[in-house]
Amino acid sequence: MADLNDARNTSLSTASTQEGKRVKIVHLSGPIRIILETDEPMEVETFTREQLELDGTERASPANNDKDFRVVCLSGPIQIHLPVDQLGAFRTISSEELCDNNEGQGTLFTPIDKNKPSATEFDCNNPNDTLSPFCPYIPGNEILLKASETGRPIRAKILKYFPATLSCCMVIRFLDPPIFNNTSECVLKLFDRRFSTQQREEREPWSPELENKYQKFVRCGDAEELFSYWNAEKEDFDEWSSAYVRNSRRWSAVKWETYLHWMSTTMYKVEKKAYEHMTDLQGEAVPKMLGEVVLDQAPVVPEGEDDPERMEEDSASISSIDPDEHPEVVSISGLLLQHIEGFHMTDVHEHLPYEHWQSTVDSAIEVLHRIQACGIVNRDINTRSFIVNPLTRKVMMIDYGLVGFREDCEDEQTWDMVQANQDEEGAVGQVMRAMLKGKGDGGKGIVYKPSERAWRLLYRFGSEEGEMEAGTEEEDEYVEKHKDFVFDK
Repeated sequence: MADLNDARNTSLSTASTQEGKRVKIVHLSGPIRIILETDEPMEVETFTREQLELDGTERASPANNDKDFRVVCLSGPIQIHLPVDQLGAFRTISSEELCDNNEGQGTLFTPIDKNKPSATEFDCNNPNDTLSPFCPYIPGNEILLKASETGRPIRAKILKYFPATLSCCMVIRFLDPPIFNNTSECVLKLFDRRFSTQQREEREPWSPELENKYQKFVRCGDAEELFSYWNAEKEDFDEWSSAYVRNSRRWSAVKWETYLHWMSTTMYKVEKKAYEHMTDLQGEAVPKMLGEVVLDQAPVVPEGEDDPERMEEDSASISSIDPDEHPEVVSISGLLLQHIEGFHMTDVHEHLPYEHWQSTVDSAIEVLHRIQACGIVNRDINTRSFIVNPLTRKVMMIDYGLVGFREDCEDEQTWDMVQANQDEEGAVGQVMRAMLKGKGDGGKGIVYKPSERAWRLLYRFGSEEGEMEAGTEEEDEYVEKHKDFVFDK
């Protein structure tokens, strides 16, 4: 489904209607599937131009599950006009109608009926709002785990849940045992594809029925076969993903579920490896890794199963899958991490006075340099990944599920090129400079001064003439010329 809030898929501009209301103009491209709420259930999906010519402009189809719906054929370019102050209802218009409207022939949107209920938008920042109604990670609930190394059972209580991540991240308090690895509370980062909000943005929500299909896929050996294939692809190309598969959009739901589990397992391995590389930084620049766990899962049986014998058979068959024999395709792994108290660096202007903004951002860049020195490059650098202690102003970095390692590069030159292309330092300094611009007293902000390392990488890999040789007098002259340059406020 086209996400109207996703800047990667849309381009936004504003326009005025004849009634003086402000609207957003959203230009959509690619296959679009739109679910529209109406008085009667309606489902709208797009067809190709060839299908349009063969089938006509509108056709009715048999309803699934006794629901009425219509199939409407749309042809691009398509513009959807959304009232800025009243999101929730919209209609499509043709390019001809748009031209007429721009010349003063009618309005550009359908007025909203405020008395009509509208669909609730998913808010991943609300701990009580989860992607699936089956999600058990709710503050107050208990969670059962097992220590990966010893198999020791662990019972804990969920204190806080952070749903807007690639994993399921929560603060827990240990109940039995009350102390684990010298701590009573920590962050549990569980790589659970079932309830990962970001991984399932374009997938159907998890359900017990879908889980049964996946478990059957595991038992017949198909899941392990796909894991082997995808592992080989990633071994050959570290950044491989489903985006490189031409027909991935036609994958079945259970194959997508297998892929999501593979992705979660891969991110767990990567993040664990990253913390092992940063042993000397743990507790200083990054959180301490306190342990590794797996979710202690109960047998999955769909609700509403009215055949007791079938229920017992399904329950037994699912529970008979031995995680030791199928560790990758069955187990849901997690990391226990030190709980860092503080705020996201993106909110520094709300928590610290202006005179501390510059030093805080500089500290974050220094932390980044120390992590890079461990042979790690972050492919998903985000300024929200830096947590600032409001009392000490100490900065730590979190989230390492999408990183690369120096050891995976052929040579030092390749590693330098990877770092140059990623430009992690600029992704922090420049973004924070732009974010804080004008927010200080008297319209003040912060500056960003690139490091010498950043200038050397830019000289070698940023030239339009191609890659330049390293360690030359020309490189030294370039660095000397630019070393004092500052991106100002």
